[in-house]
Amino acid sequence: MAVLTVSREHQSGCVEIGQAVAHQLGYDFVNKDCIYTNLRNAGEKWGQMAEELDEERPSIWEKYDREYLGFIALIESTIYEYAATDRAVILGRGSVFLLHDIQHVLKVRLFAPLDVRIERVMVKNNVDRKTAKEILEKTDKSRSGYVHAIYEKQLTDVENYDLIFNTGSQTYDLVTENLVEILKKWSQRATPESMQRLKDRALAAKLKARIFIHPDIFIPSLEVFPDGNAIVIKGLVHTSREENLIAELIHNILGSHPIRNELHYRT
Repeated sequence: MAVLTVSREHQSGCVEIGQAVAHQLGYDFVNKDCIYTNLRNAGEKWGQMAEELDEERPSIWEKYDREYLGFIALIESTIYEYAATDRAVILGRGSVFLLHDIQHVLKVRLFAPLDVRIERVMVKNNVDRKTAKEILEKTDKSRSGYVHAIYEKQLTDVENYDLIFNTGSQTYDLVTENLVEILKKWSQRATPESMQRLKDRALAAKLKARIFIHPDIFIPSLEVFPDGNAIVIKGLVHTSREENLIAELIHNILGSHPIRNELHYRT
């Protein structure tokens, strides 16, 4: 099956179109509510961070803060988890860039002229034109800043996408219809290799997140990624207890999956 990732300008119809596509194809619809639920399940602190920081550009301090790294790792783990089901519509949060090289993932950008979006905000939020424009500018700037800070990408770069739709000139229904038909064909791009690559990334992302958010483990330079044969774990540990805790997480999450442990003690 295929996966749809959607990048969007605010009030370009992302939620309406994403929900409709997911409903017609029987896909999971992965929006901020799914992300928030996953983070709350990991701990109330992470749910609170989602409410405060979701798709906001991090400060220089936040970008390298241990808790913020854990927050981002949890979001990425959730995205990979849903994508690995091969039947998901995933909205924003860098999903286009996380999954950019998976061939059965369709990467889409939605936009609309500013005046059209202003009118939509005015109706939806019952605000005047000036306030609506300020809401749009703030939201678009935050999302763009988040993606650039975390993934060093530009949301408006057309090379990041397979398809781009202007929902100012095309109705939501028409875009939905097009995406449904394209996704049916896009699913033919899925191969056992691409599906396994995605599942391996999901496992690696889950392990990385669990290490980052563990209160008794501190490895700011942690790397966890699949190399095609095994899941590689790199970083500096400070104590044998940290090493044992990580070994326990590896066992619980990866089971018998091949690993290459390249953790080292700080000397």
